[in-house]
Amino acid sequence: MLSGESMRLLFLVLSLLLLQPSFAAEHIKQGDFLGGKSIEVFPDWFKTTFMDFAEDIEEATDEDRHVMIYFHQNGCPYCAKLVEDNFHDKELVAKLHKDFDVIETNMWGDRDLTDWTGKEFTEKEFSAFMKVQFTPTILFLNAQGDIVLRLNGYQSIEKMHATLDYISNKIYLDQSYASYINNLKTDKIGALNPHAIFESGPHMLARNKVLPASRYLAVFFEEPNCKECDFFHKMLMPLAQTQGYLEQMQVVRFNALSDEKLITPSGKRTTAKDWYEALQLTYKPAIVFFGKDGIEIIRKDAYFKEYHLHGMMTYALTGAYKQQPNFQRYLEDKSDKLREHGITVDIWK
Repeated sequence: MLSGESMRLLFLVLSLLLLQPSFAAEHIKQGDFLGGKSIEVFPDWFKTTFMDFAEDIEEATDEDRHVMIYFHQNGCPYCAKLVEDNFHDKELVAKLHKDFDVIETNMWGDRDLTDWTGKEFTEKEFSAFMKVQFTPTILFLNAQGDIVLRLNGYQSIEKMHATLDYISNKIYLDQSYASYINNLKTDKIGALNPHAIFESGPHMLARNKVLPASRYLAVFFEEPNCKECDFFHKMLMPLAQTQGYLEQMQVVRFNALSDEKLITPSGKRTTAKDWYEALQLTYKPAIVFFGKDGIEIIRKDAYFKEYHLHGMMTYALTGAYKQQPNFQRYLEDKSDKLREHGITVDIWK
């Protein structure tokens, strides 16, 4: 593993590559681009639509169904995994057939659409309006056009089964998604994965523009007996880049099932469990990054992979989010700059 000083030097070099114009010499061989994958043909059970979402909601409501809007982009391996795995799982597809009208929209597409309030957009304008930062992103809509749940990023087949049951049975009328998922968990007792980088409590995280913090803040939410959390700590947490980036931040971690008391960046007194629910997070582990002023920068509460995780960290640490509000555009530009300097980029790594 690289030393702390070596990691800081690596971060400085990467920061310069990302923030400065490219001066790559012509003789430098461009780095490869790996990991991209596109789906050319979507399942034939996706709804054929005129992209008038109010009309789609009305038709779905007449049949006691919900509208599910699926945002994707070309070359997205997470989207390909969703289509190839989840959307070809027989039991999952049966639930979708029975209770949902699935509509796909391209995050960067140019098709015209009308949302459920009557506003007109192109696909890419609508994606920006909905602040889509990851693909796949899925919205579930009720009969009134309310977004009853939003999933940012790839979710497993098992998780998708639970999600579809939550929506189709209208459990959202009486219970939050976080509470519903937590109640499904039977093994709630146990220890979280230990790591020295997490600050000890009590956690008083208040910060604002008048009294800013000295460092960016990374807030982890995990739970005991969590295979996805175990994977993160085994495969991603030990990486030199992960450690190097986190060492430059204030890093705290909460058990999302616990009643541990804390003060949020906005100054609110709450508990870990209630804050996880208030943030409307949908996955564990989840990481939420906050600026020195206490404003949320970006979050990840879905399937974790190395390249996108480190991209989020540099997005925050370099301050790139202040100039580029769209993380996907930032990541695309970052990839291009790295490749211009002969560095291979693997977005599925």
